[in-house]
Amino acid sequence: MVHKRILMSWGLLKETWLEFLDNKSFQKGAALAYYTIFALPPMLIIIISAAGYFFGEQAVSGEIYFHIKELIGSEGAYSVQKMVENVNEFGDFNIAAIIGAAALFVAATGVFISLQDSLNEIWYVKPVPKRGYLKLILDRVLSFGMILAIAIILLLSLLANTILVAIGDFLTARFSGWIIYVIHVGNFLSAFLLMSFLFACIYKFLPDAKIRWRDVGVGALVTSLLFVVFRGLIGFYLGNTDVGSVYGAAGSIVVILTWVFFTSQIIFFGAVFTFVYSRKYGFNIYPADYAVRVIRQEVEVGNSAVNAEPGKHDKEVYGDLEEEEEPEITDEGEKQEGANI
Repeated sequence: MVHKRILMSWGLLKETWLEFLDNKSFQKGAALAYYTIFALPPMLIIIISAAGYFFGEQAVSGEIYFHIKELIGSEGAYSVQKMVENVNEFGDFNIAAIIGAAALFVAATGVFISLQDSLNEIWYVKPVPKRGYLKLILDRVLSFGMILAIAIILLLSLLANTILVAIGDFLTARFSGWIIYVIHVGNFLSAFLLMSFLFACIYKFLPDAKIRWRDVGVGALVTSLLFVVFRGLIGFYLGNTDVGSVYGAAGSIVVILTWVFFTSQIIFFGAVFTFVYSRKYGFNIYPADYAVRVIRQEVEVGNSAVNAEPGKHDKEVYGDLEEEEEPEITDEGEKQEGANI
């Protein structure tokens, strides 16, 4: 029984890895890293402002930069801090400030739009084109909601850490030093559960699909476990290979890009795992009410022209202009008139 479970688990991971490679996740990660460079400063401004309302912006920003320093090093954390300070200088409330705030909103939500498109491809769904403008607005609002969710999770993390420190001080004064290890374990578990909840929200709400919370929960726990394991490996790699020094002044940006790229692979692998797990052991995933299922299928049709069929937008662009008699085809298979070479 145990042997069978091990084989099934290994098969699940193997199938996930193969599907992960088929979905071109490395290209998706590169695109997401590029968007993150522009989205990170405004996103941090929104998070610091939202969470700082309760704990103070200085305390929240200090906590954020402390964790960023742990992940990408002091140089990268300092660059992020300077970017946030530069973007945050709006000046007086005028037209330029309003335009700047709108630009911040678009930039901050852009990274989640990119992530949503990638998750849609992984789960074989896409929104109906006819609802383009409405869908665009809803996506931006949803992405902004995800940013606020991160702020709330950060707030809960700070609150949990404060409570655990207070409990630790109280218990340490009355018991032996072993209680400190219990506090550390509690701190780790609370951070792990909050991180799992964040991944669950990403998989549940970002893709244009309907999925059960149970399947999302399993995928989120696996993603969080991978993140905890590989976060140390990524930090070790960035700390020992000195990636940033090779690129001079742009080194800190390259460090951020590298870290986001590797982190995005964990998120995409978790999304593929969630998809495969739900197919094998969970419930079906359906497109949302405003979305459709996408079937990607390779069809070998010999040596025929790749542009023989009408374009998908021909009717929309040309209307009835295309409904003229087609030129005759010669023996060589080329059109007599207007043939391309």
